[in-house]
Amino acid sequence: MSNKIETIVIGTSLSPESDAVVWAGLRLARAAAARVVLVHAHSYQAVYGGAPFVPEVALGEVLEAESLAVRRLLTVQADRLGLRAEELAGMIVEPGPAHSLIMDVASRKNADLIVVGATESPRLSKLFGSTADRVVRKASCPVLVVRQNLTVPPHRVLLPVDLSFLSGEAVREGLRIVAEMSRDLGQTTTLPEMEALYVITDLDRRLFAPADAPEKAEVHIREEAGRFLRRYAADSPLKIVPRIATGYVEDEVLGRVNEWQPDLVVIGTHGRSGFERFLLGSVASQVIRDGGVNVLVVPPAVARRQAAAEAAVHEEVMVG
Repeated sequence: MSNKIETIVIGTSLSPESDAVVWAGLRLARAAAARVVLVHAHSYQAVYGGAPFVPEVALGEVLEAESLAVRRLLTVQADRLGLRAEELAGMIVEPGPAHSLIMDVASRKNADLIVVGATESPRLSKLFGSTADRVVRKASCPVLVVRQNLTVPPHRVLLPVDLSFLSGEAVREGLRIVAEMSRDLGQTTTLPEMEALYVITDLDRRLFAPADAPEKAEVHIREEAGRFLRRYAADSPLKIVPRIATGYVEDEVLGRVNEWQPDLVVIGTHGRSGFERFLLGSVASQVIRDGGVNVLVVPPAVARRQAAAEAAVHEEVMVG
């Protein structure tokens, strides 16, 4: 991946609901001067189920005809949303599971970002995860999960953090992407409001404060949050305000989403480990499922690449 967003892979079901997903990816691509790859996976099970006695020689022709028909629908969707030829880096239609095809195309195209819908039908709300959840869990690049119309640039961005290394790198990557979405800001538009949310749990109070003075845990964590943001956000033109809450992590994050109504939540999939600690992966899934908000998910692979690149630059400076 480059430091700039150049290629965005967008998964579409071709349903009317998927227009919002494609439109979100297209708006982001235009803001970042990137190109998009539209991906649709169609099911060949219908072919087998509907024509079980099709000769093997003819089956390939049937699949090819189905792919051509679906490609026409994809072209119609692209035209309907005003996607210009110069903005398009590819239109890929293949049979198979949607999440597998999206991941494969993202790898082939060296994508900087994947855009998928959380769920495109109310009837599927209880089955979240058929595509988006699997992509989020296995992606090696950031994934934007679209739940509502995406404001580009966003007005408010919430970043749940746990002060760990992986959480810090997720913040750094999220800031980079939001900056790409906001690259023309600073001249005619107000910069996005950015808030880093840390939730103090009972375990934090035991870890960071003596038993006779549990109130000192909040003082210590506020200091740690300040150091965290100075390390991971100091180089960004976007400014983040720290916010400390107390309680159960999932409840506090969802509560802040409902109260503040951010346009985007940026979160990592892995952070500190431990039974009672901030398990960012589970929080990310719950925010996607229950938050009703767009979520930018940064996987740990991105964080590790960022750290390696930073170390390489540091070593080069030291050697020079």
